[in-house]
Amino acid sequence: MNKNSFKKIALAKGEINLYDFGGVKLHAYRTNDFLADEVFIVEKEGQAVIIESPCFFDNDRELEEYIAGTGLTAAGLLLAYHMAGGGFMPGVRRYATKRADEYGHSGGGRALIDNFTGAFGAAFDSAIH
Repeated sequence: MNKNSFKKIALAKGEINLYDFGGVKLHAYRTNDFLADEVFIVEKEGQAVIIESPCFFDNDRELEEYIAGTGLTAAGLLLAYHMAGGGFMPGVRRYATKRADEYGHSGGGRALIDNFTGAFGAAFDSAIH
């Protein structure tokens, strides 16, 4: 994959790097938040699988608006590292391995969420998936 071959789409806060592989597209959302997070959207035939979720409310809304503007249908949200951002894409089915689920709800991922909630306050989407 040529990491430098993409279309850059500026949003109000973050940005999308859109990679087009023909039948599949990858939307890499750079949140430009305090944590410099990224969320990935894999698109094929009008369906989207979202990998991870943003952690701040302004990014939640921005990415939801972007996805709606593409006309894509979110088929699922894959969670692996943290379970924060529970307010993102309500109604979209969430998937995680058993290990990721345990880490995010009662392990180190949960500790991160608790600490970030204290550090960032009301801007941080501490709702758990």
